[in-house]
Amino acid sequence: MDIEVVEERFVRPNVLELTVRSSAVDTTVTVFVITPHDWVPGTKRNWPVLYLLHGGDDGPTCWLERTDIVSRALAHPGGLLVVLPEGGRAGFYTDWQRPKSPAWHRFHTVELRLLLEERYGAGQSRAIAGVSMGGYGAVMYAARNPGMFLAVASYSGLLHTTRRGAPMLLRYFLRSVGERMNAMWGPRWLRRVVWAENNPYLLAEKLIGTPLYIAAGDGTRVPGDPPVQGDRLLERLVAPASRAFARRMADLGHPVCTSFGHGTHDWPSWQREMDRSWDFLTAPLTEG
Repeated sequence: MDIEVVEERFVRPNVLELTVRSSAVDTTVTVFVITPHDWVPGTKRNWPVLYLLHGGDDGPTCWLERTDIVSRALAHPGGLLVVLPEGGRAGFYTDWQRPKSPAWHRFHTVELRLLLEERYGAGQSRAIAGVSMGGYGAVMYAARNPGMFLAVASYSGLLHTTRRGAPMLLRYFLRSVGERMNAMWGPRWLRRVVWAENNPYLLAEKLIGTPLYIAAGDGTRVPGDPPVQGDRLLERLVAPASRAFARRMADLGHPVCTSFGHGTHDWPSWQREMDRSWDFLTAPLTEG
């Protein structure tokens, strides 16, 4: 196996922190695993698994700090493993084109998945969700691995990466964190095939039959939500891609569950969407 556990420790009850060295991303990264009450090291039992992917310029601790995921997971009947993996500040859950660049897709769907199944009791029953960059990643992973996930949710994901304005938004974000667009997928004019292979909208046919929950706000802050700089504008820029993706799925005869109401590009909105989609994500999961 091309992944090695360097350290494991419980940082709080039922929250296991793994430090792993991965050949796919060529570095050491952190993964948190929320374990059921009766989970024990070396368990042979196979629990259903929910993967939660973080957004850009963030890390997996955001789920622990900004949501109720620990108490929610522990209350799930029958037990549930929740996996919070690192995905890079701007990794976009993709295998980068530049030599010696991270292969996040391979890390998550091959290396980490096999490690969790062999050592930590992860079963074959899986769901996946994510916020922002992670919402894009959740849908992309399902599209590139048909049948791997029984339910998928995207909260504010950029689900049409070649839609007007989307490449510029991607370029601006990557530059803001010190990355270059060409290193990820190459210039759009030169590598159209690579861009197409990483666009959920253009891969929609591969998602027919997969239950999808697509959420995006309209940039209106819900009363009581704290103001965050840029949260309204960013959601207005990203949301049309999610709506276009939902229309594309409907055109293919596979309408998806949507939540397109008030909300911004920030955690209060995403917590509400997790509340709304929790049963959607977990109901299909069974032990085994």
